[in-house]
Amino acid sequence: MHDHHGLTAIALLLAAAVALGLFMSRLRLPAAAGFILVGVALGPSGAGMISSDDSIETLTEMGVLMLLFIIGMEMRLGQFTKSLPVALGITGITCAVIPTSVALFALVVGGEVMGAIVIGFMLAISSTAVAMKMMEDGGHKDTEGGRLALAILVAQDLAVVPLLLITESLGATITAKAMLIVAGKLLLASCLLAVFIHVLNKVKSFRFPGSEFLLKHHDIGTLGVLGICFAAAAVSGLIGLSPALGAFLGGLVVGHSTLRRGALNMSEPVEAILLFVFFLSVGLLIDLSFLALHVWVILAALVVVTGGRTFLNFILLRLAGEKFHTAAVASLILSPVGEFSFVIAGAGLAMGALSPDGYKLALAVIAMSLLVSPLFFLFARVCHRKATTGHFRRRVQLAPALPGPG
Repeated sequence: MHDHHGLTAIALLLAAAVALGLFMSRLRLPAAAGFILVGVALGPSGAGMISSDDSIETLTEMGVLMLLFIIGMEMRLGQFTKSLPVALGITGITCAVIPTSVALFALVVGGEVMGAIVIGFMLAISSTAVAMKMMEDGGHKDTEGGRLALAILVAQDLAVVPLLLITESLGATITAKAMLIVAGKLLLASCLLAVFIHVLNKVKSFRFPGSEFLLKHHDIGTLGVLGICFAAAAVSGLIGLSPALGAFLGGLVVGHSTLRRGALNMSEPVEAILLFVFFLSVGLLIDLSFLALHVWVILAALVVVTGGRTFLNFILLRLAGEKFHTAAVASLILSPVGEFSFVIAGAGLAMGALSPDGYKLALAVIAMSLLVSPLFFLFARVCHRKATTGHFRRRVQLAPALPGPG
């Protein structure tokens, strides 16, 4: 027999999240922040109306797959290919520098070095979902900075494959065989991406099998598009790669076919629902008592993470030859810590490389980063606008008057 009280609690949770999300959107703030706050307030450590479980967390990861699938469909391969070398370079450096820095800090203060490496991996990945929302709200989706940030986001999502493999190996003895497996999978993922990009650039567009049938009936078409996304993700997972890579490659294929426009219209509502559940579950994972007990440590870590990541990305982009404004916009968009960080945290905890307290601390910092980064981005945009306007006005005031006639 069903627990009607539990069903009522879930319905109340969802209704409150939607209401606060709409309110946040009305204030021109990210709705995701509202979803997280409701999850915290009504979750296990708040009012205790609902508890988080593995089934909810699994459902949330499907939202991330849908997001990457849609990004693949929307991707303009010509521009993406131009940005890809810089994106891969930035991703590789940050995935090396951030874990090394956190591990060295842990070594100095006598902390857990293995756990610090896992936390470093988590902090190296940016949030694709929040970053995309920040780009849309700020009108940067089709700017140089936005396109560069998107290429880096995709590269970081693909980097989750080796980071997860390394995290899982940290809980056991690291052998040459394990390292060869990691290198082999990384090489395979890179080759697959290169082949898909090369072929699709040559083909430009093709007739997707059964596209007329799928586009004729909206309900069947939605199921068909979902099937393509999750089938591609499943194939990638079965050959030992990240399901995220498969979802992205599946999106690239659909995006270069006759199914593209219809697939985008049919998949976006499903993606919105799954990401809604994702951000809600982030709030359910936060332990309020742990947050209150370590509030200053979490706030300090948040400042260092948000500011440090933004500064590091900005410096690297400038060294790569990007313009000041392009580097500034891209680095601000990349400031929130990512969705796949939760996956890495779970793997680290399961393998014993990350302690339970380290896991709680990492979750708190990531969740707070998802909340704060959009506000940080908005604040930076306002400051930039005011500074630019003030500078322009000063130049006008200081400019000599043009001589009049006569």
